[in-house]
Amino acid sequence: MTKINHVAYSWSMIQLQTTLEGESADSPLFVDATAIEWSAERKSEPIYGLGGQPRGRGFGNIEYSASIELSYLAQVQLRAKSEDGTLMGLGQFNLMISWVNDFAENVTTEVVTLAECYFTQSGMDAKQDDTSITKSFDLHPYRIYTNASAQTSWSNELYAK
Repeated sequence: MTKINHVAYSWSMIQLQTTLEGESADSPLFVDATAIEWSAERKSEPIYGLGGQPRGRGFGNIEYSASIELSYLAQVQLRAKSEDGTLMGLGQFNLMISWVNDFAENVTTEVVTLAECYFTQSGMDAKQDDTSITKSFDLHPYRIYTNASAQTSWSNELYAK
């Protein structure tokens, strides 16, 4: 199990930040979310020959997907950065996911970048007796990479070394 100073990675350590237009790398916008999810999947199929047995494997494209669950307050803050007042009006942005450990100083850890994300919807879900209003949105990333794979070739996939 990976640990930072004997503390396992946990939800309370996740930090989300972005540099939307108008924000600088020195002063990123921190995003308050209640859930984050991302994945990379490569198409893989067996190649068959005589006798109906696989003779090898063929690999296809890599598809990236991600979603984020935002509180209504976080949506309001993000929409304030939009030209048209919607999440869709934010345009493309990078979302950087890192881990912060309050028990350690100068911790070097993995950073995952969801590159060139964009929203294709805005909205709200709320019902009677909700104590918190949240909604999940697809992020439609162009690419997902770690700090290690960002400097390597374009064919490197998520978590490549």
